[in-house]
Amino acid sequence: MNKKHTDVVSRAAPAEPAPAPRRRPFGLYAILVLMSVQALLGVTLFGLLGVGFAVAAADFWRALSPDLWSLVEPLIVMLAVAVVVVGLWRYRPWAWYGMMLLLAYWLASDLIAYFQDAASFVSMLLNVLMVFYLNQREVRDLFEAPAASEINA
Repeated sequence: MNKKHTDVVSRAAPAEPAPAPRRRPFGLYAILVLMSVQALLGVTLFGLLGVGFAVAAADFWRALSPDLWSLVEPLIVMLAVAVVVVGLWRYRPWAWYGMMLLLAYWLASDLIAYFQDAASFVSMLLNVLMVFYLNQREVRDLFEAPAASEINA
C-alpha cells in the first residue's frame, strides 16, 4: 500500500514553469535613461541651490524673491520624473499614465514657448516621439495590470 501511494505521488504533474520575464524594448530603455539623466540634473540643481543658500542666504532670497515659482516648479517636476522612472522600471500601470501626464505638461509648455517666440523644436520632437512610442500596443501591454482571472489561475 505504501509503495502504490509513493508511485502516485511521484507521477504527479511537474510544476508549471515560471512565466518568462518581460523584456524591455530598446526604446523604453532610452526613455528611462533620458528621464533618469533629467532627474539627476534636477537633483544637481537642487544641490547647487542648497550650496548657494548656505553660502549667502540673504543674497539668495533677494535674488529669488520676484520669481520663486520658476525655481520651485522644475524641482517639483524633477521629483515627479524620478518617481515615474522608478514606476516605469518596475512596469507599474500608474507610471505609464504618469509619464503621459508629464509629456502632456511638457508639450503644453513647448507650445506656450512656441507662441512666445522661444520654441525648442528638439524638445517638441522628443516629447512627440515619446508619446507615439509609449502608445504602441506592445509597449502599453507591458504596463497593463494582469486581470483577476490570470492571477487566480
